[in-house]
Amino acid sequence: MSRTVDIFVDSQVGIKTLVEEIESLLSIKLQLISYKDETWYEYRNYRIIMTLGEHEFENDRDMNFAEYRYHISVRSVKIETETNRQHWRDEFARLVFQKLKASQKYPLMLVSDLQVKLEEFCPVLSIVN
Repeated sequence: MSRTVDIFVDSQVGIKTLVEEIESLLSIKLQLISYKDETWYEYRNYRIIMTLGEHEFENDRDMNFAEYRYHISVRSVKIETETNRQHWRDEFARLVFQKLKASQKYPLMLVSDLQVKLEEFCPVLSIVN
């Protein structure tokens, strides 16, 4: 089974709005995929596959998955060594996380293989008088 780096995003916006934002932030296009009763968005190139959709994960230890509406999963493909797979997977996931973080719009959680929390981010709300 392929390892993943996962980003959880809390947002009240619809998934299409989030997809458009990610496409704009990363200069990529996500494709709508439907299989049986499931629907998600996907981006793939020759090194990685990124999926975006809602999730039903339950909280686990210090990872409060239920607080986040959307799940972005990044995995590497067609790379021969685990070291290189890890490099491509980690770099792309970190890019996505950093771009979303810089937007200051969404609470985020970055997780390795759904097992280890790597980072959390909560945007600072500014109060204007």
